Amino acid sequence: MDAELRKVLTLDNLLDHFPWQQHPEIRPNQREALELIAKNGSMALELPTGSGKTVVGYTVLRTLADANMGPLFYVTLNKTLVDEVRKMHPDMIEVYGRNEYDCLYYQPEETLKADEIPCVSLLDCSHRVDQETGLTVGDAASPCPYYTARYRAKQSQIVVCTASFYLFTHLFAKNADQPAGLVIDEAHEMANIVRNSLSYEITDYHLKQAVKVLKAIGADEEAGQLQYFLTTMIDILNRKSWVIPTLLEEVELQILIDALKGIDGSKLQSRLAEAIREGLIDTRKERVMLKRLESITFDLHRYVRAFEFSLPGEGRNPLNFVTYAEGKRSRDNGGRVEYRLIIKAYYVAPLVKKLMPPLTVAYSATIGDAEIFGYETGIKLPFASLPGNFPSSNTLVLMPKDTPDLAAAKRIKAEPTKVLRRTARICMSLGEKDIRSLVVVISNKERESFLRICAEEGIEAISYLNGSTPKEAMARFKSGEGQVLVGTVANYGQGIDLPGEMAPVVFFLRPGYPNPKDPTTQFEVHRFGKGQCWQVWKWRAMIEALQVRGRNVRSSNDRGATIFISQGFRGFLHASLPLWLKESYRGDLTLEQAKGEILELLK
Repeated sequence: MDAELRKVLTLDNLLDHFPWQQHPEIRPNQREALELIAKNGSMALELPTGSGKTVVGYTVLRTLADANMGPLFYVTLNKTLVDEVRKMHPDMIEVYGRNEYDCLYYQPEETLKADEIPCVSLLDCSHRVDQETGLTVGDAASPCPYYTARYRAKQSQIVVCTASFYLFTHLFAKNADQPAGLVIDEAHEMANIVRNSLSYEITDYHLKQAVKVLKAIGADEEAGQLQYFLTTMIDILNRKSWVIPTLLEEVELQILIDALKGIDGSKLQSRLAEAIREGLIDTRKERVMLKRLESITFDLHRYVRAFEFSLPGEGRNPLNFVTYAEGKRSRDNGGRVEYRLIIKAYYVAPLVKKLMPPLTVAYSATIGDAEIFGYETGIKLPFASLPGNFPSSNTLVLMPKDTPDLAAAKRIKAEPTKVLRRTARICMSLGEKDIRSLVVVISNKERESFLRICAEEGIEAISYLNGSTPKEAMARFKSGEGQVLVGTVANYGQGIDLPGEMAPVVFFLRPGYPNPKDPTTQFEVHRFGKGQCWQVWKWRAMIEALQVRGRNVRSSNDRGATIFISQGFRGFLHASLPLWLKESYRGDLTLEQAKGEILELLK
């Protein structure tokens, strides 16, 4: 921590900026967190769910803001969490990703989001907001909601935003100001967010359409270069198996890189802009194709870099990997085969590190092994795991001794169905006493099986189906509908709150270890070896388990239990628990006895 930060971030100064009006008493772990920040500056903190992490982050940013240090960012997973933080602290300015803002250019003919339109190519858009003045390009035009939000963010002291917004505005935007302070909430997810944001898909269909458009505007040279890359891609993929997604070999990657490097992305962009100005492309009629073409031209340099990072470099292993997948299109489109290249980022730690200013506070309820956390996320800071404010007597972590191991290599064929039925009957028994449950599974196949069993057993189960979304199903359950809420860990494993004994019992079916046939798994094994991979896979499973456990105990008044069904949890569950939670663990009961313990807890 430099001298200026050390002068500002004293404990007394931090406590002076604690929001005492909202929170008349500071919790012990909040004070301890502020003491650590005053001592060390940047910190990675493991703070239990409901312990007031947001207030800690806000206090740090507010302290910096009042010292005229900025810009300052509070980064979290999604719009819902952004809104929660903004509601708690109204002096923050919220900004979301482009997918949350309407585009005014195509209205009233079409209602579209900003991420669905070829924004850069809309040269005549009067709604665009000058980021220096805040004024629209066109007189009396309604300002673009997205660019207005970006402008407001630039003018504010503290911005709360999604991680993807922060990533793109600070990694790819030109002349982005270096933040003076950054708070990262749910920091364990940072690597996945960056990986997903930096993954690209190239299809033969879109490349063919781009070639067609380029020829139509007279850009024959550029069209020929793109056609060469397309022909090269199809030639490589025609040699691959079409059964499952497959990793490309190093020699194939090098061939694709050589084909891409022949394309001048800047020249493509210039030809496209010139054609639009001359009216050769109708920005309204050709919206979809223009968006695709824009993606290709503007992402071209990223494709090249992504391909290059998929090969070993001097002194390093591959950082990305490239897979391909194919699928037959519908009969309406002639049943043609679609070729797809999918470029996925993997080792994103250096990028995350690049995004972190000198003062960064990262926290999560689930960090676990700080070394693996740092390797995965790039957030390598002084680490502390702080105790919860909740009495451990208010919660149970139950690992029944009479359930099977549901790992694919170990389970007997009928075991998953049998244990799902046992789980359903426990849910019914609890429901008869007005105790509702959340059941979290790994796959949609398991979810559908459990829902079918619930129907057979006469249990009112709520889930997302027939067009309803996970969010809508959650809202129905929160309103009091149903005995059981059912969903996959991807939808209900984190980011949802069921406080006040809304669902005091949570069942988690099995650990979500990776599919050995998945290209990501293949890449990890190839890059690290299976032994080292298992350490990371186990850490991810631990984080997932701890996140699921935290869905129903959100305050010191909540009481709740989590039952981990598969014996696959037994090898790591107790070790993964924070010290304050270990005494809540029971691994010596049958499933029926676990139900009895729950009834005793909740009576």
